[in-house]
Amino acid sequence: MFYRLLLALKKPGNTLWITPTLGALLAIIFAFAAKSVNFFIAENVLPEVQQETLDGLLGIIASSMLAVSTFSLSIMVSAFASASGGTTPRATELVMGDDNTRMAIASFISAFIYAIIAKTVLGMGFYGQNGRFVLFVSTLLVLLYLIITLIRWVATISHLGGMKNTLEKIHCAAEKALQHYRLNPTMGASWLGKCSAKASVVYANEVGYLTHIDMQSLQRYAEKQDCYIEIKVRPGELISPNMPLICIENAPQDQQQLDKLAQYFVLAGSRSYEEDPEWGFIVLAESAQKALPPVANDPGTAIAVMHIMMRILITQPEAKATTIDYDRLAIKPLDAADWIKSGFAPIARDGVNLLEVDLLLQKTLATIWQNAPEQRVREAALQLAISSLQRAEQALTFSEDFQLLQQKHNKLFDK
Repeated sequence: MFYRLLLALKKPGNTLWITPTLGALLAIIFAFAAKSVNFFIAENVLPEVQQETLDGLLGIIASSMLAVSTFSLSIMVSAFASASGGTTPRATELVMGDDNTRMAIASFISAFIYAIIAKTVLGMGFYGQNGRFVLFVSTLLVLLYLIITLIRWVATISHLGGMKNTLEKIHCAAEKALQHYRLNPTMGASWLGKCSAKASVVYANEVGYLTHIDMQSLQRYAEKQDCYIEIKVRPGELISPNMPLICIENAPQDQQQLDKLAQYFVLAGSRSYEEDPEWGFIVLAESAQKALPPVANDPGTAIAVMHIMMRILITQPEAKATTIDYDRLAIKPLDAADWIKSGFAPIARDGVNLLEVDLLLQKTLATIWQNAPEQRVREAALQLAISSLQRAEQALTFSEDFQLLQQKHNKLFDK
């Protein structure tokens, strides 16, 4: 339950309301904290600040922050629509998780609540001379923070939701997921055995995409029951009822207790980037497809997407491999060739009539074939380059275009 709660709090859609809520609570505490200064400093020691001055200042903050918050929310919604229309709807959650956007909106809402509370309490005569001075200083600090936030927010909205900005966000998410996989391809599972035919099997009872597996809880269960668990699925797979999730060697006989282990597999209505490296390539491919005929005629975007995927696939992880060791768990291997099939095959199919896309595709696949760390990725890149050339032979009606492409292919792949 706690694992699922943490995952829910990390979702971009939830952080949009969590951050402003925390900011509002801090604003309330900040507004009332000015009263506590009398516990540390004698009354009427600090300089006098007229109540009218504070009231006017707080009134300006309250009215302006309400307008700015409303405007910012409308800008954010427009950015979501722009990201969805320009690239793919699957990129919306990444735009939604933009840190600058979230912090700006949280700051504006928090400042509005702070001004309303402070203005109300000030009118009730809650603050003395010291309290009004502390409130005045704190309000000036809030104003300074708001000015900085507004400047950053202007810089953010100038590109939020744009094609380049959205592709950068997809790039970062896909690269992070792939680097995480390369550092920990088995998700920490280190048991090299396989379950026998007599092993107990736990089946899924829901429908959805597998987004996360609570490996730590499965390891604890295996240690407690002195058994071994082989995980039959990976994040990113579409799970259906009666689909095997795990098999357990030396499992206890209580099948009802075993069925409860399905709760450690988190399902959702769509795939997520965090533990599913293939998903990033699918989203990038969708962005490229949207720029190709018959939807549009923007080969430059498709070429940019291929460059992004190439960089992701040939970049080696900089961090050290993880030391997590779940010695009672095993997990099915991931076929790295799917990254090529999911990322480049749709572009090869939809962009086959454009010579510039065909040429860049061959160049990109050749670079991956030469530099990718995984053997399966290199093999898949070579196979797709060959099949793409064959497809282009049928699609390119001008013979000299195909001859140029064939020469490029032969040169790149040393034929």
